[in-house]
Amino acid sequence: MHFDQTTRRRFVTLVGGAALTAATIVARAQPAAKPARQPAAKTPDAAAGKLDLLVPQVKALGAPMAAVERAIAISRQPVFSKKDVVAVFDISQPSATKRFFVLDFKSGEATAHYAAHGRTNGPNAKATKFKGFQKDLDMVPLGPLKTAHSEVMDHYKTIVDRYDGTVYRNMVVVVLEGVTSYNSYINHTPPFKWILHPNWYTTAGFRAKNNGMLGRSNGCITVDPVENNQLVTRLADGALIYVTVGDDPIEQYL
Repeated sequence: MHFDQTTRRRFVTLVGGAALTAATIVARAQPAAKPARQPAAKTPDAAAGKLDLLVPQVKALGAPMAAVERAIAISRQPVFSKKDVVAVFDISQPSATKRFFVLDFKSGEATAHYAAHGRTNGPNAKATKFKGFQKDLDMVPLGPLKTAHSEVMDHYKTIVDRYDGTVYRNMVVVVLEGVTSYNSYINHTPPFKWILHPNWYTTAGFRAKNNGMLGRSNGCITVDPVENNQLVTRLADGALIYVTVGDDPIEQYL
C-alpha cells in the first residue's frame, strides 16, 4: 500500500531538518581537503522508512490521516522528550471502535485500542459534544497532551469487571499534561489529575453486554485493563497523545 508523497516529504522535512542543519554546519567547519562525513544525514531516510511502514498501517486501522500528520509534526517540538512513539485519540468515532491509535517508530508498528470519552461529551455510543471542554471537566480535553510519569493510584490499582468478575491487578496510570494555552487548565485542577487509566466500563465483559460500546469517563482517557499497562509503559515520560475530532482543526472547538 502506498501513501501520498506529500505526506512523506513533509515528515522527512520535520524529522530531518535539524539533523541536516547540524551536518551542514559541521561540514562548513572542516578543512576543504577533507570531504565532510555526514552520518546525521541518514536520519531522515531512517525516519521516512519507518513512516513508510506506519502510515499504511494506521490508515488501514481507520485513523484520521490529516490529524495523524498534524500529530507527527507537533511531536517534533522540544516539549516532547519521547519522540519514538505518538498516540492519536479520535474522540469522534463510535466508542465500539478501536479509536486510540499508537504509532511506534521504534517497532515500526501501528496499533489501535479501545478508549472511552467523557460523560458529558455525549452518550456511550458516540461523543457528540466537543465545544466547551475547557470549562467542563467531564469532557476529554482536546489537542496535544504530554505524558508525565507513570504511577500507581489506589483507585485504579485493581479493576474488577462488574459483568464477568474478572480481576485485573497491578494496574498503573500515566499523568497527562496540557501543553497549549487552551488545554493547560488540566495542569491546575488540584486535587484532581488528568490521567490515562483503566476501568471496569472498558472491559471485554462490559462491551459484550452493551453492544460493543464502552462506558464514559469523568474526563480522562480510559482504556481496556488488558492493554492498559502496556500502553502506559510505552507512552509514559514525555510522549504526545493528540486528542482530535476526526481531521478537524482543534481551533474549531475553542
